[in-house]
Amino acid sequence: MPYATAQPLHASGPPMNLVLYGVDRELLPRLAARLPASAVLHWQDSAQPTSAQDLQRGANGLVLLDFRPEYAASSMVLAAQLQQTQPDLNLVAVGATGNSQVEGVVMALRAGLRDVLDLDSDNAGIEAALRRALSPRAAAAAQPSHRARFILLLGVRAGVGTSTLAAHLAVLAQQQRGDAADGTDGLLMELAQPAGDLALYLNLDSRFHYEDALRNASRIDATLARTAMARHTSGLVLLDRASGSDAVPPSDPGALLQRLRGVFTSVLCDAGGCPLRQLPPLLLEQADEIWLVADTAIATLVSLDHALKHLSGQRERESRLQLVVNRHDEHSGLTPEQIARRFELPLLATLPERPRVRAAASHGHLLLQDAPRDPYLRALAPLVARLDPAAGPALPPGLRERLALALGGTPWKTK
Repeated sequence: MPYATAQPLHASGPPMNLVLYGVDRELLPRLAARLPASAVLHWQDSAQPTSAQDLQRGANGLVLLDFRPEYAASSMVLAAQLQQTQPDLNLVAVGATGNSQVEGVVMALRAGLRDVLDLDSDNAGIEAALRRALSPRAAAAAQPSHRARFILLLGVRAGVGTSTLAAHLAVLAQQQRGDAADGTDGLLMELAQPAGDLALYLNLDSRFHYEDALRNASRIDATLARTAMARHTSGLVLLDRASGSDAVPPSDPGALLQRLRGVFTSVLCDAGGCPLRQLPPLLLEQADEIWLVADTAIATLVSLDHALKHLSGQRERESRLQLVVNRHDEHSGLTPEQIARRFELPLLATLPERPRVRAAASHGHLLLQDAPRDPYLRALAPLVARLDPAAGPALPPGLRERLALALGGTPWKTK
């Protein structure tokens, strides 16, 4: 028999009627201790015949499903059954977001649940999650209050260092942004090939991927970003593709991109090594800027020419397309300025050839950890300023050397 475990004595408002539905009541006392005074918690054994009245206990009712990893598989089955037989029920997942527990939360999202009670959050967080679950869905679908900048980092061919650049740039911008509050962190999105490199560079175990986000676009919010997406120690959030994934899914990412730009303060998309014909056209259309990453090798310049021909129909080419010359060596022949003039592109940044950047990546960490004043990092300053103006002031021409000196090193030579 189901029974109540938390009866409010002095509730401040109408009670929330919560039913924990599952095969084991072990979670019941732990959950009851975390609930607000206005909540009444019941347990309903899923192994017993259950009616709609058993699960819908009056107004403000929620059905809680246990999505801790050891129970997630059975709760996915229960969720599918309830969504089919009682679609009006308001289903909420109960889980945790620690490294060994987050897989259950990801399974809940894949099962179609949009609200999660995070047992790793404080009591106020749990109450806030309950209130959100009980709020009208129209409010959850409201238009975002802001539109983050969206930068597409496009390596013109594989092997020019686009993903390494993306990882360093995104973390550096997040560090300069400081301790951001929820909803103001940056997002690093991976559409590169091969998939999975960014998680290695950032030393993250990602469980919720781009493909999952496409399927759950309407449910993307700050809570989902905090509970399901991988987060770097700097606060940067990673939305990558599963390691070993082949082509980028052809699905229209419009709804997903709209939600992401409403949640994060900036969105940097790494498309290194991905053929332009595989990129969803909407990503190219909606990018605030497209940064073409190239080195000075002849094969790369041929690829750059092909990329520009592919992008020739893009709107506002002069203002949106920027050139980033990576791995520049003063003795490599053409200068970055000559390349920019040859292809009629604004030269946004020149990044020096630094073998230690690749050496750090091969050990699964960033140069920021090993040599935070390295010339490579100092040369990222104009990119940080354009990715997210809030992360640092924009640099007028001529101030690059002064920034380098302020950071405690010799200025990076640009000629």
